[in-house]
Amino acid sequence: MISCQRFHSFLKDAGFCFFTGVPCSCFKSWIDYLSDHEDDLEHIIAANEGEALAVGTGYHLATKEIPVIYLQNDGLGNMFNPLTSLVDSNVYGIPAILLISWRGAPKLKDAPQHTRMGEITHDLLDLLEIPFYSYDGDNNALKSYIEKGVDIARKEGKPYAIILTKGDLKSYSRSTPSGKTRESKMSREEAIRTIVERLDESVLVVSTTGRASRELFEYRVEHGEDPGRDFLNIGAMGCASSIALGIAKHTDRNVVVLDGDGAALMRMEALATIGHYQPPNYYHFILDNQCHDSTGGQKTVSATVDFCMIARAVGYRYAIRIESKVKLKEILQQLLEIAAPALFSVRVKKGARKNLGRPTISPLEMKKRFLAHLSSKLK
Repeated sequence: MISCQRFHSFLKDAGFCFFTGVPCSCFKSWIDYLSDHEDDLEHIIAANEGEALAVGTGYHLATKEIPVIYLQNDGLGNMFNPLTSLVDSNVYGIPAILLISWRGAPKLKDAPQHTRMGEITHDLLDLLEIPFYSYDGDNNALKSYIEKGVDIARKEGKPYAIILTKGDLKSYSRSTPSGKTRESKMSREEAIRTIVERLDESVLVVSTTGRASRELFEYRVEHGEDPGRDFLNIGAMGCASSIALGIAKHTDRNVVVLDGDGAALMRMEALATIGHYQPPNYYHFILDNQCHDSTGGQKTVSATVDFCMIARAVGYRYAIRIESKVKLKEILQQLLEIAAPALFSVRVKKGARKNLGRPTISPLEMKKRFLAHLSSKLK
């Protein structure tokens, strides 16, 4: 284990002053440290990992310096194309340091969506011919491998990866506030409960990665309803809206998506596809708290994004921003009368209750129940 201060001193001593990436809970403390020291460095939180690598490439082209790109190992999927067709030594030969959190590492208990990537993380890096070092608690070795990584990245024109697991970085408390956001009295969980309790059993619900799916699952259990009636997209961040499109195009049931601002930003292209094909049974709720809540509350860029304007521009037939529970209830009373596809940008506050659990049903069992619900004949 290493303190964020010491870890960052290793990076600073190696000459790094530009950082970009997508937050992971494993890096929460260090990202908080970066936010506290932005006078001495440049830090950009990207919408997805491929974007982060492209931003880092631009930084290198403009400065000839090496960027640090941080990501969860699951994010390697989003990064594969630019890794092979942009920064690879056979293409533009861009040096970079990849800080990768190893979710689903063997012998470490983790959520099921991290299992496969956890098993193959090292193999993928080997396949890509990206040399790496997995931190084992030896801080002197970590410093040495960071310096070695810089040398390899620059000489060979390729990324070098440093891998850390959850708990490797000691906790860090921010000394400065995370910045002002629009205030909301409504929590995400309140919004979810307000929405689903007003939907009849025929409506299909698809929920996004993270706490939204956990809150929806607990609502169903609490009310004695089968949680399998919903599709909980516990992995594949940003894909809930596209999953819902595939469902909506092949059923006459109404489909409700419970999305997040971070997820919507990660796969913004999905809005254009949904708007183009205009499913008339598609109702898209973006629960916007301006942060990546599941990974520690790091800010997204949604404070400067008008999801409603974007939705209208790409073909959604209706879009509205909702700032209060009263307005949300008012909209829900007429929901299925609204021309669809429809988007509802719902402002919610940051955070979740501390005793929020995780789904107690496996993804495969959840899918089985969802398929049964989808094919059932409802009264």
